[in-house]
Amino acid sequence: MYENKKIGFIGGGMVAEAIIRGLILHGHEASKIFVSDPSESRRDVLSILNKQLNVESDNQAIASQVEIMIMAVKPQIFTNVAEGLDLGSENSPMIISVAAGIEMETMKNLFGEDKKICRVMPNTPCLVGRGVSALIQSNLNESDIVMATYIFNSVGKTIWIQEEEWMHAVTAVSGSGPAYFFQMMHILKSAAIKAGIPEEIAETLSIQTAIGSSQLALNSADDLLTLKKKVMSPGGTTEAAFDFLEEKKLDDIWDEAIDAARQRSVDLGKD
Repeated sequence: MYENKKIGFIGGGMVAEAIIRGLILHGHEASKIFVSDPSESRRDVLSILNKQLNVESDNQAIASQVEIMIMAVKPQIFTNVAEGLDLGSENSPMIISVAAGIEMETMKNLFGEDKKICRVMPNTPCLVGRGVSALIQSNLNESDIVMATYIFNSVGKTIWIQEEEWMHAVTAVSGSGPAYFFQMMHILKSAAIKAGIPEEIAETLSIQTAIGSSQLALNSADDLLTLKKKVMSPGGTTEAAFDFLEEKKLDDIWDEAIDAARQRSVDLGKD
């Protein structure tokens, strides 16, 4: 049913490409996917991705024929691109935005209060099909919600939220979150290298430990703190590390850092 829906992308950058790849991988008909981009080189990349894709340079050509229109453009040009689209009453697609910081009220002002609108905050692991996307909607019916879920489940996990204000915290936690984990992996790798372990082995130890820990957390019935405690033997190496971190009040530092990211999201939304 959903595999035959006409889905259009305004903007063919990396986020759009990731979702297109995910949709095709999950069985969506490539001939039912449409994408526009002003860059000839990006259009060439997308055309090579699957020869059945409908690749255009004209945004309106996409908007005029699709049932779901995904705005995958940079926030700085979102308004100009949106104002250049004519969404007549005959064809009124569900509009999904993955542009960071573009609020629902802005989209309602641009497209109309009565339009079906969905705002999404995906994160970069969507590029490998392991992302998490937070969604909030206006005027969507049950079938529309299932359709939006279907789209973003193709690149990971989908979470619907009820309050748009939460998007700032979502941005700070899952949007910026991959960078926090990359930094932790880099710290572990660097520590191993300082102890004399070759770089290639150090990197494997760091990355594989992160992968394994994530899978363990995903598949375990225990909460995160319980899992942490199970690694810590009394008087052991892990306890020594956490005693030091507690002394340095690392949890407080991380709380403040993540709140700084959340506040920056608030400021960008106002801008």
